[in-house]
Amino acid sequence: MQIWKIFQAISRFYFNYHYNSSPLYLTSSAFTRRVQYAIRITISFLVGGFLVYGTSLSDQSATQYLVPVMCILGIQETFGMTVLTCYQILTAITPLSIFLYVLQKIGLGYKDYLAAELILLISSFFIAYKCSQVQTRKIALLISTIFFSTIVNQPGLPSTFIFILLEQFAIGIFVGLFVSMLIFPLFATFDIENRVSYCLTNLQQMESIVIQAFLSTDQMSAQAALARASTIEQMVRSTMTLMHTRLNETRMEPSRCLQRIFNRRRRHLIDLKLQEQIDLISALMFHVCSLELMVKQCHFNEYHSHFTSELQMSLLHLSSCQATIVSSLMTPTVITRDEFNVRLNELQQALDSLRRASINARLHQVEHVLESAKQIRSEDYLSHTFFLFQLDAIVRLVIQATVTDPNKTFFQEIKDTFKQKQNKKRRSIKEMLKPQWPRVLQALKSVVIIGVGSIFVMVPRLAATFENGQWILIALCMTQGDTVGGALTTMKMRLVGTLLGAMWAYVTYLSANDHVYNTMGMLVPWIFIFGYLRSLPEWGYTAVVAAFTPVLINLGRIPYGDTMPGGNYALLRIEENLVGITIAIVLTIVIFPVFAIDILKNNIQGTLELCRQSVTSMQSIYDQFLPDDNSDIGIINVEKQNEQEVKSFIDTQRSRFHQLISSQRALVGHVALEPTLWWFHNTFSTARYETLVQQQVDMFRMLHNIDAILMRIDECTDHDRNHINNLQMYAAGRFFPHDLHVEVANLSRQLNDCVALWSSYFALTQTRFYRMFRDCTFSRTKLNESDLLKHEQCLIELHHTIHRLQIQHQSSLDGILENYLDSLTQGESPTKFIPYVENDTFDSIIIGISAMYYSTTQLARAALALGTNIHTIFELETTSLYKSF
Repeated sequence: MQIWKIFQAISRFYFNYHYNSSPLYLTSSAFTRRVQYAIRITISFLVGGFLVYGTSLSDQSATQYLVPVMCILGIQETFGMTVLTCYQILTAITPLSIFLYVLQKIGLGYKDYLAAELILLISSFFIAYKCSQVQTRKIALLISTIFFSTIVNQPGLPSTFIFILLEQFAIGIFVGLFVSMLIFPLFATFDIENRVSYCLTNLQQMESIVIQAFLSTDQMSAQAALARASTIEQMVRSTMTLMHTRLNETRMEPSRCLQRIFNRRRRHLIDLKLQEQIDLISALMFHVCSLELMVKQCHFNEYHSHFTSELQMSLLHLSSCQATIVSSLMTPTVITRDEFNVRLNELQQALDSLRRASINARLHQVEHVLESAKQIRSEDYLSHTFFLFQLDAIVRLVIQATVTDPNKTFFQEIKDTFKQKQNKKRRSIKEMLKPQWPRVLQALKSVVIIGVGSIFVMVPRLAATFENGQWILIALCMTQGDTVGGALTTMKMRLVGTLLGAMWAYVTYLSANDHVYNTMGMLVPWIFIFGYLRSLPEWGYTAVVAAFTPVLINLGRIPYGDTMPGGNYALLRIEENLVGITIAIVLTIVIFPVFAIDILKNNIQGTLELCRQSVTSMQSIYDQFLPDDNSDIGIINVEKQNEQEVKSFIDTQRSRFHQLISSQRALVGHVALEPTLWWFHNTFSTARYETLVQQQVDMFRMLHNIDAILMRIDECTDHDRNHINNLQMYAAGRFFPHDLHVEVANLSRQLNDCVALWSSYFALTQTRFYRMFRDCTFSRTKLNESDLLKHEQCLIELHHTIHRLQIQHQSSLDGILENYLDSLTQGESPTKFIPYVENDTFDSIIIGISAMYYSTTQLARAALALGTNIHTIFELETTSLYKSF
């Protein structure tokens, strides 16, 4: 048994499949993953190097150094990403190689400068247009430029030269693929599951800390605990960022099969698909952060002290039971389903106990208020019921996630997957052939950049000055990006990587001279170090360039012997890259520029539009679950028939929102490198745009909460309006649903107007280049100060809405307490006229509706904060109100 456990631990370590609570920290640390990644890159380089320098391949071409270079470039962080990259590269360069072979066979020969230049530009256009992925586009352009820069400067090349290049690229790609599969493979499937385990464990810890903060006796103790919770939140958010990217990579992996093999002993506890796991973590993140928000805004007054004193034991017991469930899912020790069901029952009983304790606490508070003629602040009452709803929602998510279907076979899942793929809408031939003008402009830009760079290859004097000038042209190919900011970021990283790599190349030359194996031995520790750094976000492409640059310099000069000293090779590589990057900076900004600020603003418009759709669907879902017969408000109905379809719709919205927000965070960093002073009155405010991202998250979180509340109320009512009518009777017509419907309708209309105005601001402040080349609008429409005055009015109305909601909430609560007082004076027992005392269904509905009240107010607050920040951003960007000294 001990041997089996050792074998299991080794296999999980080797395949990077582990649980967050593994007893050996190093088996699940980021350090270990990076070391394994560096080992994969290093072994791939060594296998590729020995394959071309230790076999007969070494005599076939002077460009065999491209094989170890491609071995380094082909290895990606996950196996799925490696397969996807290799597939995209091969499908791009294989038809390109056939095309170039045909061209050479029909007469393109040595020093046919004009023909070579023309065909280079034509092929570059089609490559840039068809290759939507930046990395694939760069590799295809690289092969094209190597072919043309070689064929016009070297006579006597064989007609199969392009296939020799293709062979070397293919060897490097397949070596990288097999090494990625055999040496410490990190499947994207396992990476997602590891991230889910990490997030689930830390969200449980974060929830426990928030509960401790809620139970604190004073504001300062709560703030200290919330600071810890905020730190965990940032860690979880950074872990979640790559989940959707990894999900795309799993398309190239047998994900469900891998889950079945490695998770077979745990399937009886939890058996979710990858998308379902991501949806679970996203929903839990929203609810736990909502708990944190409530505690941050909580008033530690007499009401709070009374409430927490009665709920303390129940809250701690609930947190302990939930932690036990999460621990059961994460620990290597497997328990039986019966044991797990016992723990689930304990969690459900803890939730029921908390509900009873909360009922008693609210009942005692009502009795105290009625006896002392005091007033309950609606803000206190609603925030605490909101807290209870979030706990209930979290527990329900955990329990639902652990419901398994033992009757569903693996083959049935395959059939369902095929049905889903068949039901997907396929593009028509007309849609596929329709030109995409943004990509056409991007392709034309690539043609101009490569055309300028080819001058250094095609003009004999310049070619002689820069040693054929092909590395200038290659630098221009490899520094292209989808945006100006992205390209400038790539250029900065390439320049730093080239400087570092060239320095080590010179050290390697002095140590090993032209000895191949000694050179490779000197390169191994360097590649290992930068292979480790490659997975760090702040290094990325810099580490890639630093890793392969000494390979290009040292192995690339060996076939030419001592025609030029190694130090000159290194200096020449730096010089050519510097010239190429300088030219690329100018051309990137001048020729059809697509600035990251435009893409960022376009992305923000998309996020706001998604929020607007969520506002509309929120009202539609409300009308479906809590219809109001007297309402004459016209809304756009979301076509939903049952709760499962609504849940799927909400999950899809949330997934799309996370993708947009992740893209926004990356774009903010790119914009910081762009020359925004050309069209901004002040410099780009990175801090305000980062705040803007968080404020969008806050607003969407409240929209998600409202949808979740509506679904819970619908579940409790079981589509039976009598529950609501009975509650209305208990409250003498003063209960919430009718008033809440009007509030939701008015707030929805107001938010739609605000979002439309904000979107128009982002559209009006797009750069002139974007309007001309993307929107094809040549008018000089721009945002001015009078437009901002209209926005000020919207902010004032939002503020009034918040104030009005608070008054209405307080009025409703006072009216209910007044009704209770009348019943009490008539001699009735509180258990008779307070509906939630002896009816759990009524209690759930009341908590849900009270949470709705709180959520609508918080939604208005989040919209006001977002609108205020947007107003400030555009004042800084478009007016001269703020002038620096």
